[in-house]
Amino acid sequence: MSIDIIFARRSIRKFQEQIIEEEKLTKIVEAGMAAPSSRNRKHRDHWQKW
Repeated sequence: MSIDIIFARRSIRKFQEQIIEEEKLTKIVEAGMAAPSSRNRKHRDHWQKW
């Protein structure tokens, strides 16, 4: 992955009404939970599998 990808990112505000597969959504949430946080405080008590 190139650093250029990070600098070229943009915000998308046009969303499609499309159902996201549970497996994909779970992976996205887990990736977000693995991201660094302030002072490494990772509050996971709010995450519940549906």
